[in-house]
Amino acid sequence: SIAAPGFFGLNTQESSITLSSGYALQADNCVIDNFGRLGSRKGHVYKTSSGGTGTNLRGIHDFIDASGHVDFISWGGTDIYKGLETLTALTTGITITGDDWQAANLGDSTYLAQAGHPMLKVNNSLVVSTHTTAQYSFVTSAYGRLWAGNESADRHTLHCSDLLNGAFTGGSSFDLDLRKVWTKGGDELVSVAGFNGLVFVFCKKSIVILGDTNNTDLTITPTTLRVVEVLDNVGCVARSSIQAVGDDLFFLSDTGLRSLNRVIQEKSNPITDLSANVRDELTEMIASSAENHINTIYSPVDAFYLLVFPTAELVYCFDTRGRLENGGLRVTKWPNSSILCGTATDTALYFGMADGISQYQNYQDGGASYFMAYHTNYFDFDQPTVTKILKTVGVTLIGGSGQTFVVKVGTDYSDQPRSYVRSVKQSSTSEYNVAEYDEAEFTGGGSTDRIKVAIGGQGSVLQLGFEADISGDQLSIQKFDVYVKQGRTN
Repeated sequence: SIAAPGFFGLNTQESSITLSSGYALQADNCVIDNFGRLGSRKGHVYKTSSGGTGTNLRGIHDFIDASGHVDFISWGGTDIYKGLETLTALTTGITITGDDWQAANLGDSTYLAQAGHPMLKVNNSLVVSTHTTAQYSFVTSAYGRLWAGNESADRHTLHCSDLLNGAFTGGSSFDLDLRKVWTKGGDELVSVAGFNGLVFVFCKKSIVILGDTNNTDLTITPTTLRVVEVLDNVGCVARSSIQAVGDDLFFLSDTGLRSLNRVIQEKSNPITDLSANVRDELTEMIASSAENHINTIYSPVDAFYLLVFPTAELVYCFDTRGRLENGGLRVTKWPNSSILCGTATDTALYFGMADGISQYQNYQDGGASYFMAYHTNYFDFDQPTVTKILKTVGVTLIGGSGQTFVVKVGTDYSDQPRSYVRSVKQSSTSEYNVAEYDEAEFTGGGSTDRIKVAIGGQGSVLQLGFEADISGDQLSIQKFDVYVKQGRTN
């Protein structure tokens, strides 16, 4: 029996024959649901009905001022838009030649920075003006200030604005020359994040941690600024990958997805590899992707961190509910994805796509079905020298009323597994204490179906697979049961 198949997510890093049965060699368009089952991800439904058609949206920003949500700001091509249902191009007063903006909220305004362009300011009436002629490639907001830098002729100076007004001159604004801090000579600024009362300055090859000795308030005071620590031999390759996730900070290095978790008792910042189970393939993907088009989205509602590679049409989905024994996160993949970017609110997850903004919901992609696939690792029942004669596979499924699916059975590393087509029984969602015993079960919003599939073939090593076209109903795999007869010893 394989209970909760794929519960540990993908593992393409270790030898497949030695993996636990909870790992998967393929988990496409799946998530780990809140019951610990491998199931189909949700689809997306377009919210935009007009404007932005034919534009690849490269970024979405939730504009929040002192009163709360103002609007969504998005960008793609040579335009910056406002709105959700209707995308309306904003008048910027400058010539835009790229779509690599980064946005940050401060007070009643949001600020946008992109290499080769002056920084823009959007007030809460959605009127755009030029904030500064300096051409910073990033801007973030932390502790009542804007942090910006990485100009084409100056990759080493970090600029910090005056408190609460965003001005980079006058008041308590200041500049920091990181060449005085870097321990191994030259480096390059990437972005900044505020976390746990400290400022984390992410560079290509290092991370500089800043704090101050002012304990009377929660702001960062320039006159008492100090370097807390410099972490060498690890840096950040994509500014959008820096996300606060619960009590941790995630970022993408050239060797995979990393965690920067501050351990106060030890006064140190150990680095953890969150992508340990897919490290090699992810590293190759990072190396072949343009860093300015790598995007990430953290959804606290869905408890996952999405790493988006738009050019490859691929999304890695990292489940953030807990760590595995090796410190990594459970991960699945969403191939052939049209997601380009996104943002999450307290109640919804939105994606930027080719024709506007869509919402993560239902179980179709824009009204069309999508392909879900799961393959186990190879296993030999702890008897590698014994031939197994295959008799039956039992599959326990949750949801997917009337859903057609395919069970795949492969032996001895064959690339041509046998396929068996079956269907989930038609049924309505069961209610607790209403359905009859063994006809349906209370399983958190879905009926249970147990299906036995007579199979054939024999071999020393076995692999199972499950494939389905999802079109409107959620489908989760609860259990596999494999029945074999012992054959000869090899």
